[in-house]
Amino acid sequence: IRKCLSLLLIKYESSGINAEYGVNENYRSSMNIKRIGRLKHQVVKIPESVNIFFVMRIATVRGPMPQDVRKILQSLRLNELNNAVIVQRSDKMVKNLSMVEPYITWGYPSMRSVHGLVFKYGYGDVKGEKSALSSNLLIENTFSEQGLLCIEDIVKQLFEAGPHFSLITKFMYPFKLTPPKGGFRRVATSFKQNGAWGNRAEKINALVRKML
Repeated sequence: IRKCLSLLLIKYESSGINAEYGVNENYRSSMNIKRIGRLKHQVVKIPESVNIFFVMRIATVRGPMPQDVRKILQSLRLNELNNAVIVQRSDKMVKNLSMVEPYITWGYPSMRSVHGLVFKYGYGDVKGEKSALSSNLLIENTFSEQGLLCIEDIVKQLFEAGPHFSLITKFMYPFKLTPPKGGFRRVATSFKQNGAWGNRAEKINALVRKML
């Protein structure tokens, strides 16, 4: 039995399939190209009350990637596995997320989720140095001109996509998260099909709780 398993593992690895992420990159690339071709016919229904999205990179690559997909991931600052960001809702953003869905999971974070992310994983660029958002004084010194005096003000601006949203997201580093216990299952399959990637809507909050 052990010999058979060893032969199977050798065949599995030589096929170009990454054991951690469970998908052949050539297959993923072709899948992306097909998805991009279907985008103009795709409609994503999002509640009017949603102002922001939580987006997390859950799959990496070993091999070619469509150039437009790579550019979108770079613009989102999702260059590394388990990086996550909060982005503002827009039609263009929905389209971009749809194009890179096989590499990410995303959804509509609650105030509680945003609060937990900022307080546990929030870091900002303070005079060229990566600094934890651990004190209200740091926020006051950085954003006093905008009238932001504490970490709670940062959370509120992010959740409500307030007037200083862009300034804050440029100041903050992507959240570097620890994946849920056991990692992501079936990363080559969409969330709608009991996999990992794609839009989880409000269910993204259950995932965030597991990582806080």
